[in-house]
Amino acid sequence: MTDIPYNWICRNPPKKTAYKPVISGYSPLFSKLIQSKGLNTAEKVEAFLEPSIKALYDPLLIPGMTKGVERFRKAIVSKQRVIIFGDYDADGIISSVLVYNFLKSLNIDTDIYIPDRAGEGYDLGVDFIKNMSGSKDLIISVDCGTNNFESQKYIRNNQDGPDVIACDHHRPTLKDYPDNNKYTIINPKMPGSKYPFKDLSGGGVTFKFLTAALRRLDSKQKKIFNKDYLSSLLDLVAVSTIADIMPLIDENRIFVKKGLEKIQNTSNIGLKALIDIVIPGGGIIGEHDIGFNIAPRLNAAGRVGDAIDSFKLLSDDGGDNINIANNLDSFNRERQDMQKKILDEILLQYDFDEIISKKRIFIAKSNNWSEGVLGIVASSIVKKFNLPVILFRERNGILKGSGRSIPQFDLHGNLMQLEDLFTKFGGHKLACGISMDPDNFNEFHERMVVITNRKISRKELIKKYEYDIEIDFQDINIRFLEDLCLLRPNGPGNPRPAFITGDCSIVEIRQLKNGKHIKMRLKNSDRIFEGLIFNIDDSKKIILNNKKNINILYNLQLNTWNNIDSIQIIIKDMF
Repeated sequence: MTDIPYNWICRNPPKKTAYKPVISGYSPLFSKLIQSKGLNTAEKVEAFLEPSIKALYDPLLIPGMTKGVERFRKAIVSKQRVIIFGDYDADGIISSVLVYNFLKSLNIDTDIYIPDRAGEGYDLGVDFIKNMSGSKDLIISVDCGTNNFESQKYIRNNQDGPDVIACDHHRPTLKDYPDNNKYTIINPKMPGSKYPFKDLSGGGVTFKFLTAALRRLDSKQKKIFNKDYLSSLLDLVAVSTIADIMPLIDENRIFVKKGLEKIQNTSNIGLKALIDIVIPGGGIIGEHDIGFNIAPRLNAAGRVGDAIDSFKLLSDDGGDNINIANNLDSFNRERQDMQKKILDEILLQYDFDEIISKKRIFIAKSNNWSEGVLGIVASSIVKKFNLPVILFRERNGILKGSGRSIPQFDLHGNLMQLEDLFTKFGGHKLACGISMDPDNFNEFHERMVVITNRKISRKELIKKYEYDIEIDFQDINIRFLEDLCLLRPNGPGNPRPAFITGDCSIVEIRQLKNGKHIKMRLKNSDRIFEGLIFNIDDSKKIILNNKKNINILYNLQLNTWNNIDSIQIIIKDMF
């Protein structure tokens, strides 16, 4: 195909070296596809397509792990009083469950605390630590605890208070952290880290912590856990990894691939109850089911209800799991209604063409928005307009906000230039959480617009579409689609394969759902396939109204109807 649009990006541009089949047993086109991904030896192909638990790295390579495990072991041996402090999202809840169930198996006096999103906000705070002084010997924080510097200082300066082990995965904001025995941070991203893979979820870090801790138990304690104990946790680790939108490569690919196998017959009664409600037809559970059905319901409790409900569902103390799962389903419907209401209000009130042209970022606040859904509303706006978004709600004299970004703009990194304006701040490259004085909002807005105009061009805000290789319809068959399934789980870092094909003649067009979606039949190289375009915009309608032949960028999927399999093309863009 000639004259490919500049916003169609080849993920792995072809090298000049000649193509050779990599390994027998796969279709030629699939062999070409995996070579484009750098899988150019039989060993690499096997390691990627059939990842092994044995390939996981030594957990003791994670900074803070050795010290943290020794402190944890002391708590176990001495039967100390432990409280787990977990974040209120799915990743934090699952991390809490993993540690809680482990300690309960050892009959350790263990409590759980998950803060209220709106009333208390994110991270392990000083007030909570003060309240625990005298009543607890050890606090284990999960999915948080790296950047709460006031709390860390308080712990260091109060020798009589509880110790803290923080299992976290968030990016550190300091280049150097004071070394002390009372506050131990276990985080693969810590300065100087030599851990080979930095992008674990909070649940992933917690799993590595329990792996190292189990090895340090005495023989009597080890007998409490069956030999498959750690692998039995991988269903929850997979959910945490997908829920927190971690890249599905390296160790995360192992966790999710193996976790999806475990989840089919999960031993977690609460997770099974939730699956039965949200996927009532049964069948194979994939990454899409976790990302769009399971994780949102675990998150919904912390957004519109109480996150402890999700914890109770997944922990050994679950109780009435069916009732809890139904409540989470109800919370999720309420969350969806709130999200839609805020999004509709924003789309009606703001001129995004002007915002894209002049500001390159959308920042807004309202006293009426629900703080619990700001992050997912921001995600919806990012998806629709492809620009960074930060939304705030003012409550009790504090502005609390959630931000989401595009790959071209490191949101967390750029916000570090403005941290003098924040009372709290943390996150990732593509997401952030902020607390600040309302009086700082205008200055924050102005300075962020300066940064985004300097860092992001108008051209960069035009949505990009990535593809893997160019193919013709004659290359597509059922065997190729079956081979594509071997690349799953797909997600960040390992996206669903995408293809481009030129000179496709339009045989037939049908409108679906009042023109919102389009079904068509396309012909290329004497073969005809059914194509679908979901949520078609005006620019694509113009193309279809004025052209007989189009060039397409698309995914492939297998459609089964009346026990008959057919191949469908899901069109993402065209010209």
